[in-house]
Amino acid sequence: MPKLLYVFFSLIIVTLTVSCSQTTSIKTGKKLLADGRYLSSHEGFVNSPDYLRTGDVWYHDSRIHSATVDNSQIEISLSKQRGLLKVNNKVAMDFPVCTGKHTYETPRGSFKITQKVEEYQSHTYGRLFDKNGVCINGDARCTDSRPAGGKFVGAVLPLWMRIHGGVGFHVGEVYRDARSHGCIRVPIEPCSLLFKHCDVGTKVVIHN
Repeated sequence: MPKLLYVFFSLIIVTLTVSCSQTTSIKTGKKLLADGRYLSSHEGFVNSPDYLRTGDVWYHDSRIHSATVDNSQIEISLSKQRGLLKVNNKVAMDFPVCTGKHTYETPRGSFKITQKVEEYQSHTYGRLFDKNGVCINGDARCTDSRPAGGKFVGAVLPLWMRIHGGVGFHVGEVYRDARSHGCIRVPIEPCSLLFKHCDVGTKVVIHN
């Protein structure tokens, strides 16, 4: 092989090698894949400057799919408004949550999932309608006074997973601060994964 061609191919090989090594050792939380997964480690994702503000989710698919009642638990941080699904003590998913505001604080402690319902209807919170079917209160309690002929309709809580009393996980609007009535709201994709892979009996730990 002529010397010039040998040098040319050597440079290509070196370039590809360096490029591949850089790709597999990325340590930032930057989103790199079209399906929303990250090439970074979980440590890199957490160390991102936007971690506490982002609505992004970090996944480790093989760990998620290996979750069982015995080897997994869900951890919720109230101060960070983030949740972790851990499988065999390793993070399988890191996702944003929205927990109870100060007047409806989410309880702290150790719990278990006790019920799963795909579309659960709340008996406590929902909307009030007048006799003509017009919504007059979109954030009502079942005990609120209602006009003559009016009615209370409980809120639908998709992918409901009860953990304590009337508190549970469900799909809902997730802000980056606590605004719920005590439940743990989760975006639809991570909530779908929790609902699919976490069964009744899965441990849940809620802390500051």
